[in-house]
Amino acid sequence: MGPPHYNPFGVYSIYKDIKGNIWFGTNPVGVCRYDGESFEWITEEDVTEFRNEGANGVRSITEDKNGDFWFNTEYRYSVYDSTTLKSTNFYTRHESIGGLDGKKESDLDEYLSTVKDNNNNLWFVTYLDGVWKYDGSKITHYAVQEHSKQIAIFSIYKDNKGDLWLGTHENGAYIFNGTGFEEFTK
Repeated sequence: MGPPHYNPFGVYSIYKDIKGNIWFGTNPVGVCRYDGESFEWITEEDVTEFRNEGANGVRSITEDKNGDFWFNTEYRYSVYDSTTLKSTNFYTRHESIGGLDGKKESDLDEYLSTVKDNNNNLWFVTYLDGVWKYDGSKITHYAVQEHSKQIAIFSIYKDNKGDLWLGTHENGAYIFNGTGFEEFTK
């Protein structure tokens, strides 16, 4: 048995897009697309907001109803075939929704998890600021609290029935009841 293999980065998320490409979200080198033959990269500098503070990595990858990609930041990415673009880049980064709270200098411009629901809304999970839904034009906030205190959330998931689930740090699972998120008990 040889020496252990050194891996310079961790894979935080994996996503299969509608064209069958596999995407890998990493830390600290960005996100890459594998088309079955080759890898194409969007670098960490182009997908995170915390330039000098260390990166959270690409923890979430979601494709919206228009085919654009969201990598847990306020930006969206139009992805094309690099040979069609006649360029070394296979994507274009677009300014999009900005901070979730609408403030110019917002701390809510990078998320832990993102998912698209059955109605093509995007849902964003922040660590201590609840869940935010983006319907393509407006943003709605859903506080997730216990005893009037925000709880820490790590992830959001859409199941086969279309129900939305939250994974929390210390409070178990939550499920969307149509108007808000409630602790799941069985």
